[in-house]
Formats: sequence, C-alpha cells, structure tokens
Amino acid sequence: MLARRVPGVVESEYGKALGGGLYELRVRWSAAEIRHKVQGLPPDDVGKAPEKIMLRVFFCTSGRKIILLMSGYDKARDASDRRQEREIAKARRLLRAHQEAEKRGSRRRADGNKL
Repeated sequence: MLARRVPGVVESEYGKALGGGLYELRVRWSAAEIRHKVQGLPPDDVGKAPEKIMLRVFFCTSGRKIILLMSGYDKARDASDRRQEREIAKARRLLRAHQEAEKRGSRRRADGNKL
C-alpha cells in the first residue's frame, strides 16, 4: 500500500506528516478487511470474528523511490498517548541515526573523489 500511494498517503486518512521528514502510516482495518484488500477475497470468505487492527508505522523517504520503515507498533494493544509519544521518539532517534549515517557516507564519497 505504501509503495503505491506515497506521497499521497500523507494527504489521506492513512497518513500524517510528523515533521522533520518523519511520517506515520495508519492502518485501521479488521484482519478480514486486510485480507480482502491484499488477496481480493470477498469479505465474507476471509474470517468470522472481526479482529481489530490499528497499526502505526513510522517511515521516512530517501530520495524519490526509497521508503525506509523506522518502526511501528499495534495501537490496538496500547492506545495510550504515552505509548504513542515513546514510539514517535524512538522513530525520531532512528531517523536521526539514518540521517547522520547518510551525511558520513556523503563526506566519505566526497573525500574519495578528491584523491
């Protein structure tokens, strides 16, 4: 879903820009609805009891074609604001680490071209 809809996912009910290059993907479907969307099965054929799924996946982009998944969690298991804040903070730390690694790689490539 993400690969087909970026950047539009952020402008829809499925996503949210969190700032600083970090984005949130929201999945709020039952397990049967997900199987229906992925496998194309009629909703009646994919499960009896609805299982609530509320996934949050934090991601960033790298260039025009690469989507990096930073982290994620099942919000249906713990919908507290405190958990959400911890998960966003974790994703931001991972994003900063990625950005710093990218800068180091760019500097090494630039230094290698000078030789």
